[in-house]
Amino acid sequence: MSSEVGINSYQEIVFYHYILGDMMLTSNTKSEYFSSPILKELFDISKEHTLKYKSPPSKEQLSEIVRIKGAASKINEDIITTIYNTKEKLAEYDSEWLDNNVKPWLQVRNLDSVMRKAISYMKMTKITPENASETVETIRGMLLTETALNFDFNIGSDFFNPASHLQTRLDRTSTGYSYMDTCLKGGFWKGSLIVILSGPKAGKSTFLGNLAANSVQLGHNTAYISFELQEELVNMRLGSNLLNIKLDTYEETAKDQVFLRERMTSVKQNSIVPLGALHVKEFAASTCSTVDLRNYLKKTEEILGIHFDTVFVDYINIMKNWRNPNTENSYMKIKQIAEDLRAMAIEGQWAIVSATQTGKQAWDTNDLVISNVSESAALLHTVDALFGLITNPEMKARNEYFVKCLANRVAGFENTRKRYTIDWNYARIDEDRNSPIQDMDFSIPQFGNHNQNHTSYGNNPGSSTYGKSMQPEETDEYRKIAETKDLFTTK
Repeated sequence: MSSEVGINSYQEIVFYHYILGDMMLTSNTKSEYFSSPILKELFDISKEHTLKYKSPPSKEQLSEIVRIKGAASKINEDIITTIYNTKEKLAEYDSEWLDNNVKPWLQVRNLDSVMRKAISYMKMTKITPENASETVETIRGMLLTETALNFDFNIGSDFFNPASHLQTRLDRTSTGYSYMDTCLKGGFWKGSLIVILSGPKAGKSTFLGNLAANSVQLGHNTAYISFELQEELVNMRLGSNLLNIKLDTYEETAKDQVFLRERMTSVKQNSIVPLGALHVKEFAASTCSTVDLRNYLKKTEEILGIHFDTVFVDYINIMKNWRNPNTENSYMKIKQIAEDLRAMAIEGQWAIVSATQTGKQAWDTNDLVISNVSESAALLHTVDALFGLITNPEMKARNEYFVKCLANRVAGFENTRKRYTIDWNYARIDEDRNSPIQDMDFSIPQFGNHNQNHTSYGNNPGSSTYGKSMQPEETDEYRKIAETKDLFTTK
């Protein structure tokens, strides 16, 4: 295997000097990238000096270091003189040309190195049916992580620079629900991981679908990734919600493609804001890892020429853990998948919204608490916010849900909740705009008559619910969702 990419020995020396003149390139370059044994050894020596003193060694300094290290017999003064004579020619090269050629050369040389490493791993590993899957994931992880050279390293922000305190990277995109926006200080933000908790068959997918529909209605490019439902079922639920076609008749209605196209055109034309893109992708349960998901999203963005703002992942528990594909430790599985999802959100600049399932003790309960999370510590240490979706048979009969904030990095609304209603005809969940936020630290409201407003009292002085009932703040984005839904609804 060879990857010289058409570079001769003279150009390699020119690249050597250009790399040492740039701290970022120096830190990302390994001596093994050079084909000349002399340059390999000299680069190791020069890199150490450059990183320590923030400047490459002069000819005289390099000669002295070579002598001290006992390498003068192999690298004599004539060789060093020749190499430094070439440095004088560096000014003759266009800097843009050098930058556009040196970086790809480094990437190719790094790829060559990683490929050799991967092949060596394959040769030295005895492949069996038991470890085949783990071997494949190890190689894939190696190719994904070790082939990504970063030439745009970010050293972080200077605390004593006032501009560093602007919250520009945390610009929010509304969830479409006033209560959730209040808890999240405006909504989702890129790089965040938000998780919805509920029991089995309690409506995780339906709620994620409503959040996705809200995202589209607010003009945000949205991806919905399903590991549980087929694409057709997801599209039917989203279509019923967005196009106002009853679920019971959707399959038959969808056969009339002319009608469906006209309805889609009408929805787009009558929307308060231009609708965002919406793409649905189905993966079989336990076959897709965060590596697969990242690659899919990046490739889809490239093909479509868009950037996804919000990615809905249905759901964490049935994703594949590429780090330990055969582990039976559910805590470790959820912990690693959650960590990888959040890292993926930051790297891809997506807001990722997913779901997880409660333990059996919380099925059909009238409230949820942190201990109901099957792998509570694993998620709580990672997510930016955790919301519980509460319902039971009696509440379902009333077409009622409660959404509860269980954990929150950005605001003081833990252990509060809000009433929601569902229209099963359209799989549409709406927030009860007339009910206040309930602070569950103070009291558990009765589930009898919901025509009356529940009084909520806070007992946390750091919370904005302290000592008073509270209505969530209706943002402009939230009002747009309500107005858009009114337009979509055909009476």
